[in-house]
This record gives sequence, structure tokens and C-alpha cells, in this order.
Amino acid sequence: MIQRASNIFMIGWEYPPHNSGGLGVACEGMTQSLADLNTNIYFTLPYHLQMQASHMQVLECSDPAWFADGQTGAPPFSAYAAAVQSKPFATKELSVESLSVLPSSELENKVDKYANLVTNAGQKIAKVDLIHAHDWMSFPAALKLSQKIRKPFIAHIHSTELDRIPNGSGSQYIMNTEYEGMMHATRVVAVSYYTKNILVEKYGINPEKIDVVHNGIMPLGLSQDLQIPEPSFAAKRPVVVFMGRLTMQKGAEYFLALASQVLKQIPEALFIVAGDGDMYHELLFKTADKHLSASVLFSGFVRDTQRARLLNRADVFVMPSLSEPFGLVALEAAQRKTPVIVSKNAGVSEVMPSSISLDFWDIEKMTAEIVKLVGKPKYSSQVVSSQLSDLELASWETAARKLRTIYNKTFMGT
Repeated sequence: MIQRASNIFMIGWEYPPHNSGGLGVACEGMTQSLADLNTNIYFTLPYHLQMQASHMQVLECSDPAWFADGQTGAPPFSAYAAAVQSKPFATKELSVESLSVLPSSELENKVDKYANLVTNAGQKIAKVDLIHAHDWMSFPAALKLSQKIRKPFIAHIHSTELDRIPNGSGSQYIMNTEYEGMMHATRVVAVSYYTKNILVEKYGINPEKIDVVHNGIMPLGLSQDLQIPEPSFAAKRPVVVFMGRLTMQKGAEYFLALASQVLKQIPEALFIVAGDGDMYHELLFKTADKHLSASVLFSGFVRDTQRARLLNRADVFVMPSLSEPFGLVALEAAQRKTPVIVSKNAGVSEVMPSSISLDFWDIEKMTAEIVKLVGKPKYSSQVVSSQLSDLELASWETAARKLRTIYNKTFMGT
């Protein structure tokens, strides 16, 4: 009988309900489907998860010093935070030991401490076949533990610093950590071919080392749908929704430009910006400056019922990201029968080719599509129907089966 990898030490950073983006949501869907395939998962977090995760064993790897306010039920910093200090970006493979000496910023010290805590926890597990780490915050821990227990390490890339800061002025420390992690990993998993190309072209990772595993989406349960009240706001106004972090990466500025143009043709349209981030006040002031305040609503960060209600109510969902490794929210919108417009720089179109894919900067074409979707219900219904057909193949079960194949090949290759 061939021995296969079934005991996975998975290093995470966030998990619902304490997630700041798609990373935690992806970890939830992925681990649940892997558990359904008889995978035993040890999942680490840098904080106390108050809600039980019955499908896996959650290991709290936190330091009380991280939480000055005593609130230990959320990550010590956002997965998308920037480093205070930096190191030059690596151009050659660096030693594992170099990761133990990080620059002295608070962010980097926390990542280093997490690496030590995770390593200590991992060494106490009797049976570990391989290590699976999610994004840069987890890579130092994975490298250190891999060296200690001599097990292979898989680096899962949900986004890179080059996605988050498209103008190239992001944290060199984070890019360095991403590079080191991928160079030392046995295998690298990318959430899209779009992301794989970035890893090859910008980070110099061998393409043969990278597997693409697209994210999936959980099916909507009947009981879950029945609990969502019918949206009743703005009953006589077409509603166009943006949902994401208010950062340069997500293209919220282009959404405002789009609103300005669409309103010239559909003056009663309502544009909703759902999310928060460092560009919130700048966007708010731009909305006022362009006299759009009566037509653009900032809802703040939404989750669960409010998130579902907003996507149910939307007549069009727009994701004009400058760089989007995947874009889970586009699948969520399509699942709720909302036509979706996405940037060409988004991995989600690889699994949902029926979405309307345009250049993020092409306000003229996006405007024309919104006007068409709002004004021609038959066209909108056709787009929705095609998107729903695409979603039949976009499941977490499919992703989990691909991961199991990667696990087994990696494990048997050691």
C-alpha cells in the first residue's frame, strides 16, 4: 500500500469571522473540503479563535504582548499591513537562517515571534507529513519548522506585495519574505495563472515548481437563503456595487470615475462602496468634490447577512482591480445572480469566463456595459445564467482534490 500525506500542518494568519479579506474565507472553504477527503489538519493562528472549527484542530500560537488592549480574538495585525522598515529585495537564494534575524519593526518582530511559536507547536505534533503555509506572514514559520522536523513545505500564494502595491513602492521586507519562502518551498501553489505569471516574471520562480489551484465557493444552502431578508432599499434605483478593501490595488478610484460617467446616462443610479481601508477619506472627499454624494453610498466593511443582502440587491457588481490574484467576491456576487464586471487583471475570470472582463482603466467600455445590463434585462439574465453555469465547476471540493494530489506527490518525493 502506497503511503500518502494525510497529516497536514497548515500555517494560517486569519480565519472567519476575523478575516480582513479573502485569505480567511479561502482557508475556511479549503480546510473544510480537505477534511471531507479524510485529511487531518492542524491549523495555526496568531490569536484565539473563539468559534469552534470542528473539522480541524486549531492551534493558538500567540503572544500576550501583542494585544495591549487585552483583545486576543483577532490577528495582531492585518494580513495586508505594510512593514515599517525594509530589507533590500533578494536577487539570489538566501539561507534559511537569515529569516531569524528580521529588521526591528514591530511588524517584523511579530512575524518572527509567530515563527518561533509555530515551530514549537509543530515539534509537539506526533505525526506531520508536510507543511502548508498561506502567504508571507506564514513563510518564516514554515521554513523554520520544515528545517526542524525535516518535512516538505508548500507555499500557497493568495496575493503578493506586487498585487497589493501595484506602483512598486511596497514593502521590500515583505517581498523579500515572499521570495525566500517560495525559493525554499518544495512546491508553490498559486490561486490563478495570472498570479503564476507574476511569480515567474517578477520573482524569478521556476514555473515547473508552481501548481495552480483556483479558489472555489461554498454552495448556498436553502436554510441560509431563507434567513436573508429581501433587500428593500432603493427599490426604484439601479444599484451598482463595489466590494473590497479601499486601497490602490482594488481600483476604487476607477469605480468613482465610472459612477460619474454612468450617472450622465442613468441619473437615478445608486453606487455603493462596501469596504474600508487607507483610501477611505480620500475617496469620500473625491465623491464630494465631484458632486456625487447623493449617488454614492459608503457602507463600510460588511459581512455575513449584510454582505449577502447587498449582493442580492445589486443590479451590477464591478471589480476594477489593478491587480487581483483571484477575487472571491466576484464568485459570491455571481452566485447571488448578479451580473459581474471584472478587471482583465483578475484571476477569477479563469474560472468564470462568462464574467464581463475589461481593462480596469477603460471607463468608457465599463460604462457602456453597465448601461446595457441595467437597460436590457434579457441581456443581464443571459450573463447571469452563463455565470451560474461557470460556478458549477468552481467548488472547494475540486480545489481540495487538486491539493491532495499535490500533497501526495510532494510527500512521496521526499
